[in-house]
Amino acid sequence: MKKGLLIILLALTQQLVAQKASPALSKSYSKTELQAFEQDGQGTINVLNYAVDHACYTVVIPEGKEVSQFPAISLKSKKDIRFTDYQLQIIDRTQYFRIEGSNELLVVKSINILKLEMQNKK
Repeated sequence: MKKGLLIILLALTQQLVAQKASPALSKSYSKTELQAFEQDGQGTINVLNYAVDHACYTVVIPEGKEVSQFPAISLKSKKDIRFTDYQLQIIDRTQYFRIEGSNELLVVKSINILKLEMQNKK
């Protein structure tokens, strides 16, 4: 009886601790994908929630660097860039985009880099 009660209590506690998806993520991921991330047990939803505000930055293209292979993107604003505003997804490699009308690149960090950042902030 006590073991059963303990199991139920642990299950409820886990549900309360489980992180929910940021509303911004629905711009880049389907409801089904977000539910899978929430339930994967690997903390993927935590990383994606962190990524909303920390995955993107811009850099000046180094002189002589060939960047024509990167897709072009038109930024609405260089302030508070979120990957979700452009329906991009976080993947297992860093992504680069030429910013139209500038000599800069938009960089979207990989999931592995984001995980490392989160670990280092602890």
